[in-house]
Amino acid sequence: MRAKQQLRKPENWADFENLCKKLWGEIWKCPEIKKNGRSGQSQQGVDVYGNPFGEIDYYGIQCKGKSEYSKSELTEKEIDQEIKLATEFEPALKKFYFATTASKDAKIETYIRKKNIENIKNGLFEVHLFSWEDIVDLIDENKQTHDYYVKSLNFKTEHEVKFVFENNESEMTVLVPFQKTIKHYKQKIIPATDSYLGNSNILFSQLGFPKIKPFSMYSFNKSYCRFYFRLHNLGSQPLEEFKIFLEFNGEFESIDTCTKGSGIIANPNVKYDTFIWNEDKQGKIVPLKNILVQDDSIGFDTICLKPLKEEKEIKIKWKLVSLNYKTEGELNLIIKPDFEIKEETILVSDPLEVRTTEEIEDCISE
Repeated sequence: MRAKQQLRKPENWADFENLCKKLWGEIWKCPEIKKNGRSGQSQQGVDVYGNPFGEIDYYGIQCKGKSEYSKSELTEKEIDQEIKLATEFEPALKKFYFATTASKDAKIETYIRKKNIENIKNGLFEVHLFSWEDIVDLIDENKQTHDYYVKSLNFKTEHEVKFVFENNESEMTVLVPFQKTIKHYKQKIIPATDSYLGNSNILFSQLGFPKIKPFSMYSFNKSYCRFYFRLHNLGSQPLEEFKIFLEFNGEFESIDTCTKGSGIIANPNVKYDTFIWNEDKQGKIVPLKNILVQDDSIGFDTICLKPLKEEKEIKIKWKLVSLNYKTEGELNLIIKPDFEIKEETILVSDPLEVRTTEEIEDCISE
Protein backbone atom coordinates (compact mmCIF):
# COMPACT_ATOMS: atom_id res chain seq x y z
CA MET A 1 0.00 0.00 0.00
CA ARG A 2 1.31 3.40 -0.91
CA ALA A 3 1.69 5.88 1.96
CA LYS A 4 -0.66 8.85 1.76
CA GLN A 5 0.97 12.25 1.22
CA GLN A 6 1.16 14.16 4.52
CA LEU A 7 -0.42 17.59 4.27
CA ARG A 8 1.38 20.51 5.81
CA LYS A 9 -0.37 22.31 8.67
CA PRO A 10 -1.77 25.82 8.04
CA GLU A 11 0.72 28.60 8.64
CA ASN A 12 -1.44 30.48 11.17
CA TRP A 13 -4.59 30.20 13.25
CA ALA A 14 -6.70 32.27 10.80
CA ASP A 15 -5.88 29.88 7.96
CA PHE A 16 -6.73 26.94 10.21
CA GLU A 17 -10.11 28.48 11.04
CA ASN A 18 -10.81 28.95 7.30
CA LEU A 19 -9.86 25.32 6.69
CA CYS A 20 -12.23 24.10 9.43
CA LYS A 21 -15.08 26.19 8.01
CA LYS A 22 -14.51 24.79 4.52
CA LEU A 23 -14.07 21.19 5.68
CA TRP A 24 -17.06 20.90 8.00
CA GLY A 25 -19.18 22.90 5.60
CA GLU A 26 -18.61 20.12 3.07
CA ILE A 27 -19.03 17.31 5.63
CA TRP A 28 -22.26 18.79 6.96
CA LYS A 29 -23.46 19.78 3.46
CA CYS A 30 -24.04 23.21 4.94
CA PRO A 31 -23.32 26.14 2.60
CA GLU A 32 -24.57 28.50 5.34
CA ILE A 33 -21.76 27.55 7.77
CA LYS A 34 -20.33 30.69 9.41
CA LYS A 35 -17.60 32.04 11.63
CA ASN A 36 -18.90 33.26 14.97
CA GLY A 37 -18.64 37.04 15.35
CA ARG A 38 -15.31 38.78 14.77
CA SER A 39 -11.93 38.91 16.43
CA GLY A 40 -12.09 40.44 19.93
CA GLN A 41 -15.75 39.62 20.53
CA SER A 42 -17.01 37.02 23.04
CA GLN A 43 -17.68 33.83 21.04
CA GLN A 44 -18.94 31.47 23.81
CA GLY A 45 -16.25 28.95 22.92
CA VAL A 46 -17.49 28.60 19.33
CA ASP A 47 -15.39 29.73 16.33
CA VAL A 48 -17.49 28.14 13.56
CA TYR A 49 -21.12 27.01 13.59
CA GLY A 50 -23.82 25.70 11.27
CA ASN A 51 -26.84 23.39 10.77
CA PRO A 52 -25.82 20.09 9.15
CA PHE A 53 -28.10 19.01 6.31
CA GLY A 54 -31.36 17.65 7.75
CA GLU A 55 -30.65 19.01 11.25
CA ILE A 56 -32.56 21.76 13.08
CA ASP A 57 -30.03 22.15 15.91
CA TYR A 58 -26.69 23.91 15.63
CA TYR A 59 -23.25 22.26 15.77
CA GLY A 60 -20.22 24.26 16.90
CA ILE A 61 -16.45 24.03 16.37
CA GLN A 62 -13.64 25.37 18.55
CA CYS A 63 -10.50 25.76 16.42
CA LYS A 64 -7.32 25.26 18.44
CA GLY A 65 -4.06 26.08 16.70
CA LYS A 66 -1.34 24.24 18.62
CA SER A 67 2.27 23.16 18.40
CA GLU A 68 3.50 25.28 15.45
CA TYR A 69 1.67 28.39 16.69
CA SER A 70 1.77 28.38 20.51
CA LYS A 71 4.33 25.61 21.08
CA SER A 72 1.79 23.89 23.34
CA GLU A 73 -0.66 21.01 23.38
CA LEU A 74 -4.37 20.85 24.15
CA THR A 75 -4.89 20.48 27.94
CA GLU A 76 -7.69 19.17 30.15
CA LYS A 77 -8.07 22.60 31.78
CA GLU A 78 -8.46 24.25 28.38
CA ILE A 79 -11.08 21.68 27.38
CA ASP A 80 -13.09 22.35 30.53
CA GLN A 81 -12.96 26.12 29.96
CA GLU A 82 -14.16 25.89 26.35
CA ILE A 83 -16.97 23.44 27.19
CA LYS A 84 -18.19 25.79 29.92
CA LEU A 85 -18.18 28.73 27.49
CA ALA A 86 -19.99 26.67 24.84
CA THR A 87 -22.92 26.09 27.21
CA GLU A 88 -23.62 29.84 26.87
CA PHE A 89 -23.99 29.66 23.07
CA GLU A 90 -27.51 30.46 21.89
CA PRO A 91 -29.44 28.55 20.79
CA ALA A 92 -28.06 25.50 22.61
CA LEU A 93 -25.66 23.29 20.63
CA LYS A 94 -26.34 19.64 19.81
CA LYS A 95 -22.67 18.80 19.18
CA PHE A 96 -19.41 20.56 20.03
CA TYR A 97 -16.14 19.79 18.25
CA PHE A 98 -12.55 20.50 19.20
CA ALA A 99 -10.50 20.80 15.98
CA THR A 100 -6.78 21.15 16.67
CA THR A 101 -3.47 21.14 14.82
CA ALA A 102 -1.99 19.29 17.80
CA SER A 103 -0.97 15.68 17.20
CA LYS A 104 -3.08 12.81 18.48
CA ASP A 105 -2.76 12.22 22.23
CA ALA A 106 -4.34 9.11 23.79
CA LYS A 107 -4.64 10.79 27.20
CA ILE A 108 -6.56 13.80 25.81
CA GLU A 109 -8.77 11.55 23.67
CA THR A 110 -9.71 9.56 26.78
CA TYR A 111 -10.57 12.77 28.61
CA ILE A 112 -12.77 13.95 25.71
CA ARG A 113 -14.68 10.66 25.71
CA LYS A 114 -15.37 11.00 29.42
CA LYS A 115 -16.53 14.61 29.01
CA ASN A 116 -18.79 13.50 26.18
CA ILE A 117 -20.57 10.93 28.39
CA GLU A 118 -20.76 13.40 31.26
CA ASN A 119 -22.34 16.09 29.06
CA ILE A 120 -24.91 13.70 27.58
CA LYS A 121 -25.96 12.56 31.07
CA ASN A 122 -26.40 16.24 32.03
CA GLY A 123 -28.59 16.89 28.98
CA LEU A 124 -25.90 18.96 27.21
CA PHE A 125 -24.22 18.74 23.81
CA GLU A 126 -21.93 15.91 22.67
CA VAL A 127 -18.18 16.60 22.75
CA HIS A 128 -15.76 15.34 20.06
CA LEU A 129 -12.08 15.83 19.25
CA PHE A 130 -10.32 15.92 15.86
CA SER A 131 -6.52 16.15 16.03
CA TRP A 132 -4.42 17.02 12.99
CA GLU A 133 -4.09 13.40 11.81
CA ASP A 134 -7.89 13.03 11.98
CA ILE A 135 -8.34 16.28 10.04
CA VAL A 136 -5.94 15.10 7.32
CA ASP A 137 -8.09 11.96 6.91
CA LEU A 138 -11.21 14.12 6.57
CA ILE A 139 -9.51 16.39 4.02
CA ASP A 140 -8.57 13.35 1.98
CA GLU A 141 -12.19 12.11 2.05
CA ASN A 142 -13.76 15.43 1.00
CA LYS A 143 -12.74 16.45 -2.50
CA GLN A 144 -13.76 20.11 -2.55
CA THR A 145 -11.83 20.85 0.64
CA HIS A 146 -8.92 18.73 -0.55
CA ASP A 147 -8.64 20.66 -3.81
CA TYR A 148 -9.04 23.99 -2.01
CA TYR A 149 -6.40 23.20 0.61
CA VAL A 150 -3.92 21.53 -1.71
CA LYS A 151 -4.01 24.48 -4.10
CA SER A 152 -3.66 26.95 -1.24
CA LEU A 153 -0.45 25.18 -0.16
CA ASN A 154 0.76 24.84 -3.77
CA PHE A 155 1.11 21.08 -3.44
CA LYS A 156 1.24 18.77 -6.43
CA THR A 157 -1.09 15.83 -5.83
CA GLU A 158 -0.97 12.48 -7.57
CA HIS A 159 -3.87 13.41 -9.84
CA GLU A 160 -4.79 16.95 -10.79
CA VAL A 161 -5.85 18.29 -14.19
CA LYS A 162 -6.71 21.58 -15.81
CA PHE A 163 -9.35 21.39 -18.54
CA VAL A 164 -9.61 24.69 -20.40
CA PHE A 165 -10.22 26.40 -23.73
CA GLU A 166 -7.45 26.94 -26.25
CA ASN A 167 -6.54 30.18 -24.44
CA ASN A 168 -5.73 28.13 -21.32
CA GLU A 169 -8.57 29.81 -19.43
CA SER A 170 -11.92 28.55 -18.16
CA GLU A 171 -13.68 31.44 -19.94
CA MET A 172 -13.31 32.59 -23.51
CA THR A 173 -15.01 35.29 -25.61
CA VAL A 174 -15.35 34.72 -29.35
CA LEU A 175 -16.36 37.37 -31.89
CA VAL A 176 -18.39 35.79 -34.70
CA PRO A 177 -18.75 37.80 -37.93
CA PHE A 178 -22.18 38.36 -39.47
CA GLN A 179 -23.20 40.56 -42.37
CA LYS A 180 -25.84 43.19 -41.66
CA THR A 181 -27.35 44.70 -44.80
CA ILE A 182 -29.26 47.94 -44.39
CA LYS A 183 -31.55 48.57 -47.37
CA HIS A 184 -32.94 52.03 -48.05
CA TYR A 185 -35.96 51.95 -50.36
CA LYS A 186 -36.30 55.35 -52.03
CA GLN A 187 -38.88 56.59 -54.54
CA LYS A 188 -37.89 56.89 -58.19
CA ILE A 189 -40.37 57.73 -60.94
CA ILE A 190 -39.49 56.27 -64.32
CA PRO A 191 -40.15 58.68 -67.25
CA ALA A 192 -43.05 57.51 -69.42
CA THR A 193 -40.98 57.99 -72.60
CA ASP A 194 -38.35 55.50 -71.55
CA SER A 195 -38.56 52.19 -73.26
CA TYR A 196 -38.56 48.95 -71.30
CA LEU A 197 -35.48 47.56 -72.99
CA GLY A 198 -33.57 50.78 -72.73
CA ASN A 199 -34.10 50.99 -69.04
CA SER A 200 -33.83 47.33 -68.01
CA ASN A 201 -30.89 48.04 -65.76
CA ILE A 202 -32.78 50.86 -64.03
CA LEU A 203 -35.80 48.62 -63.55
CA PHE A 204 -33.73 45.84 -62.03
CA SER A 205 -32.16 48.33 -59.70
CA GLN A 206 -35.45 49.92 -58.70
CA LEU A 207 -37.26 46.62 -58.18
CA GLY A 208 -34.50 45.36 -55.97
CA PHE A 209 -33.66 42.13 -57.83
CA PRO A 210 -30.63 40.50 -56.22
CA LYS A 211 -27.41 40.32 -58.12
CA ILE A 212 -26.42 36.82 -59.11
CA LYS A 213 -23.24 35.74 -57.33
CA PRO A 214 -20.85 33.39 -59.07
CA PHE A 215 -21.05 29.82 -57.72
CA SER A 216 -18.05 28.59 -55.77
CA MET A 217 -17.32 25.07 -54.57
CA TYR A 218 -14.95 26.51 -51.98
CA SER A 219 -17.23 28.88 -50.08
CA PHE A 220 -16.50 29.11 -46.35
CA ASN A 221 -19.02 30.13 -43.71
CA LYS A 222 -17.27 32.42 -41.24
CA SER A 223 -20.35 32.75 -39.01
CA TYR A 224 -19.47 29.78 -36.80
CA CYS A 225 -17.93 29.90 -33.35
CA ARG A 226 -14.88 27.67 -33.62
CA PHE A 227 -12.94 26.57 -30.55
CA TYR A 228 -11.18 23.60 -29.00
CA PHE A 229 -10.24 22.33 -25.55
CA ARG A 230 -6.91 21.61 -23.91
CA LEU A 231 -6.12 19.25 -21.03
CA HIS A 232 -3.11 19.77 -18.76
CA ASN A 233 -1.86 17.09 -16.39
CA LEU A 234 -0.73 18.96 -13.26
CA GLY A 235 -0.41 15.86 -11.09
CA SER A 236 2.63 13.82 -10.17
CA GLN A 237 1.35 10.68 -11.93
CA PRO A 238 0.36 9.88 -15.53
CA LEU A 239 -3.30 10.13 -16.46
CA GLU A 240 -4.33 6.78 -17.95
CA GLU A 241 -7.28 5.60 -20.06
CA PHE A 242 -9.18 8.85 -19.68
CA LYS A 243 -12.30 10.18 -21.38
CA ILE A 244 -14.05 13.53 -21.11
CA PHE A 245 -17.84 13.95 -21.26
CA LEU A 246 -19.33 17.30 -22.32
CA GLU A 247 -22.69 19.01 -21.86
CA PHE A 248 -23.47 22.30 -23.64
CA ASN A 249 -26.10 24.48 -21.95
CA GLY A 250 -27.36 27.62 -23.66
CA GLU A 251 -29.07 28.90 -26.79
CA PHE A 252 -27.53 28.18 -30.19
CA GLU A 253 -28.60 26.76 -33.56
CA SER A 254 -26.42 23.67 -33.78
CA ILE A 255 -23.11 22.16 -32.74
CA ASP A 256 -20.74 19.59 -34.20
CA THR A 257 -17.08 18.98 -34.85
CA CYS A 258 -15.69 21.16 -37.62
CA THR A 259 -15.27 18.14 -39.85
CA LYS A 260 -19.08 17.94 -40.09
CA GLY A 261 -20.47 21.17 -38.72
CA SER A 262 -19.41 23.82 -41.21
CA GLY A 263 -19.78 22.38 -44.65
CA ILE A 264 -16.32 20.82 -44.73
CA ILE A 265 -16.18 17.28 -46.04
CA ALA A 266 -14.64 14.92 -43.48
CA ASN A 267 -11.45 13.14 -44.48
CA PRO A 268 -12.05 9.39 -43.99
CA ASN A 269 -8.31 8.81 -43.58
CA VAL A 270 -8.06 11.07 -40.51
CA LYS A 271 -8.97 9.83 -37.02
CA TYR A 272 -10.79 12.20 -34.69
CA ASP A 273 -11.01 12.36 -30.92
CA THR A 274 -14.09 14.57 -30.37
CA PHE A 275 -17.67 13.41 -30.96
CA ILE A 276 -20.74 15.65 -30.68
CA TRP A 277 -24.44 14.75 -30.51
CA ASN A 278 -26.26 17.87 -31.70
CA GLU A 279 -29.78 16.85 -30.64
CA ASP A 280 -28.73 16.12 -27.05
CA LYS A 281 -26.22 18.99 -26.89
CA GLN A 282 -23.68 16.55 -25.53
CA GLY A 283 -20.28 15.29 -26.55
CA LYS A 284 -17.42 13.00 -25.68
CA ILE A 285 -13.66 13.22 -26.10
CA VAL A 286 -11.85 9.92 -26.55
CA PRO A 287 -8.13 10.73 -26.99
CA LEU A 288 -6.18 8.76 -29.55
CA LYS A 289 -3.36 8.61 -26.99
CA ASN A 290 -4.79 7.23 -23.74
CA ILE A 291 -1.88 8.20 -21.49
CA LEU A 292 -1.02 11.80 -20.61
CA VAL A 293 2.22 12.00 -18.64
CA GLN A 294 2.78 14.52 -15.85
CA ASP A 295 3.51 18.13 -16.86
CA ASP A 296 2.22 17.45 -20.38
CA SER A 297 -0.85 18.79 -22.18
CA ILE A 298 -2.95 17.85 -25.18
CA GLY A 299 -5.36 19.68 -27.50
CA PHE A 300 -8.46 18.15 -29.08
CA ASP A 301 -10.47 18.52 -32.30
CA THR A 302 -12.02 21.87 -33.16
CA ILE A 303 -15.73 22.25 -32.42
CA CYS A 304 -18.06 24.32 -34.60
CA LEU A 305 -21.00 25.94 -32.85
CA LYS A 306 -23.57 27.78 -34.97
CA PRO A 307 -24.65 30.70 -32.80
CA LEU A 308 -27.72 32.85 -32.83
CA LYS A 309 -27.30 36.36 -34.21
CA GLU A 310 -27.09 37.90 -30.74
CA GLU A 311 -24.80 37.76 -27.72
CA LYS A 312 -25.12 34.52 -25.76
CA GLU A 313 -23.33 32.62 -22.99
CA ILE A 314 -22.82 28.88 -23.27
CA LYS A 315 -22.06 26.94 -20.09
CA ILE A 316 -20.06 23.81 -20.79
CA LYS A 317 -20.11 21.18 -18.06
CA TRP A 318 -17.31 18.62 -18.29
CA LYS A 319 -16.50 15.42 -16.47
CA LEU A 320 -13.21 13.52 -16.76
CA VAL A 321 -12.99 9.85 -15.85
CA SER A 322 -9.81 7.80 -15.95
CA LEU A 323 -8.35 4.57 -14.61
CA ASN A 324 -7.83 5.86 -11.04
CA TYR A 325 -9.20 9.40 -11.03
CA LYS A 326 -12.27 11.44 -11.88
CA THR A 327 -13.12 15.12 -11.66
CA GLU A 328 -15.49 17.65 -13.17
CA GLY A 329 -15.97 21.37 -13.75
CA GLU A 330 -17.56 24.06 -15.90
CA LEU A 331 -16.35 26.38 -18.66
CA ASN A 332 -17.97 29.58 -19.90
CA LEU A 333 -18.10 30.45 -23.60
CA ILE A 334 -19.22 33.99 -24.46
CA ILE A 335 -20.28 34.55 -28.08
CA LYS A 336 -20.58 38.08 -29.42
CA PRO A 337 -21.75 38.91 -32.98
CA ASP A 338 -19.43 41.18 -34.94
CA PHE A 339 -21.49 42.84 -37.65
CA GLU A 340 -20.03 43.88 -40.99
CA ILE A 341 -22.31 46.71 -42.15
CA LYS A 342 -23.33 47.00 -45.78
CA GLU A 343 -25.77 49.62 -47.08
CA GLU A 344 -27.81 49.46 -50.26
CA THR A 345 -30.14 51.94 -51.93
CA ILE A 346 -33.09 50.53 -53.88
CA LEU A 347 -35.30 52.74 -56.02
CA VAL A 348 -39.04 52.00 -56.00
CA SER A 349 -41.84 53.63 -57.95
CA ASP A 350 -44.55 53.14 -55.31
CA PRO A 351 -44.23 55.73 -52.51
CA LEU A 352 -45.78 53.23 -50.10
CA GLU A 353 -42.70 51.05 -50.57
CA VAL A 354 -40.36 53.70 -49.20
CA ARG A 355 -38.75 52.28 -46.05
CA THR A 356 -35.50 51.08 -44.44
CA THR A 357 -34.91 47.43 -43.56
CA GLU A 358 -32.14 45.39 -41.94
CA GLU A 359 -31.13 41.87 -42.85
CA ILE A 360 -28.58 39.78 -40.97
CA GLU A 361 -26.91 36.97 -42.85
CA ASP A 362 -23.94 34.69 -42.45
CA CYS A 363 -20.59 35.89 -43.71
CA ILE A 364 -19.63 33.70 -46.64
CA SER A 365 -16.10 33.80 -47.96
CA GLU A 366 -15.67 32.66 -51.56
